[in-house]
Amino acid sequence: MSQQEVVLLGSTGSIGTQTLDVLNRLHGSAHERHVVGLSAGRNVDRLAEQIERWRPRAVAIARQEDAGCLSERFPDLQVFSGPSAPQQLVDRCRASTVVNALVGAVGLPPTLAALKQGATVALANKESLVIGGHLVQQALAEHGGQLLPIDSEHNAVLQCLEAGRPEDIARIILTASGGPFRRTDPRDLAEVTPEQALKHPNWSMGRRITIDSATMVNKAFEVIEAHYLFALPYDRIDVVIHSSSTVHSFVEYGDGSILAEMATSDMRIPIQYALTYPHRMATDLPRLPMGSAFSLDFEPLRPSRYPAFDVVLEAAMKGGSAPAAMNAADETLIERFLQREIPFTGIAAGLRILLDQWEHRFAGEAISDLAALLGTDRWARETSRKLQL
Repeated sequence: MSQQEVVLLGSTGSIGTQTLDVLNRLHGSAHERHVVGLSAGRNVDRLAEQIERWRPRAVAIARQEDAGCLSERFPDLQVFSGPSAPQQLVDRCRASTVVNALVGAVGLPPTLAALKQGATVALANKESLVIGGHLVQQALAEHGGQLLPIDSEHNAVLQCLEAGRPEDIARIILTASGGPFRRTDPRDLAEVTPEQALKHPNWSMGRRITIDSATMVNKAFEVIEAHYLFALPYDRIDVVIHSSSTVHSFVEYGDGSILAEMATSDMRIPIQYALTYPHRMATDLPRLPMGSAFSLDFEPLRPSRYPAFDVVLEAAMKGGSAPAAMNAADETLIERFLQREIPFTGIAAGLRILLDQWEHRFAGEAISDLAALLGTDRWARETSRKLQL
């Protein structure tokens, strides 16, 4: 396993393209990495451009017909396709670092595959921990890999933790922008359109995560992610609304000190830190205007405005396959909203119904492996497609 090789999953998405920009910036440094594997969904044209630039030895693409086109264009390239293609790519390349920027449940199998190789996983796929956190923990314990967060909030916590010992931590505080409807009357949320929900005030992200930021499901998933990443109980993980997204997270220590990580809303900063950890490298990325007047405002997260947040956290407390059910239902309900089949408020309502149905069907059932989790995933998708909202 080469210490200078990296596999990038989700290379054509927002995090993926920014990761390639960071890798380009690291060229010629002590942290330079050789890209040996790239994985994409359906953006075959952009993937082909990336192949031309990075010359990996293997790639993964969702559709078989796209794989055929790539094989014809790049005859010396090994091409995987289908649902298991990202995992096959990880197994084939055996790189020391796997950057997982996939979206959704598809990200869990390659995360587990990489950790079982003892690799470092730079994780932007929060579903790996939301769905299978205990499986990830087991793989880390048994195979000695490493998990480093790319999400700006968790990466900020990672940086703040350099100031103290794990036993010194009183709590961590994740910040949330509040999304595009932070000041919208809750009575008007049923009327918002997909176009309005897709306009995040601070970040440029994919469609699902942008909608999740509007419902605050994304932040509930981040609480679950933090629980597994930093081995803290849920009652020591808090969330506050911080509309400017200047402070990405806080860590409060037992002596009363609170440390914050601040930076511009540029994902290349946490991506680079994850790739060079525990070292830092200077960049020419935008800086905060510390020489100018600006303010930091915080406010509590109000459950009445973000009911989906509480539903997902309730699922986290129930444990078992409940978070997996929430993730699958959320993906399906978001797609129904974007197709204008259900109102924006139908996402939270659907999650509540789904969790109640999960309670009757799965509560108390032990989850021992990935196959069982994926079975719950399929049930939740099928059920949420049929909900009348």
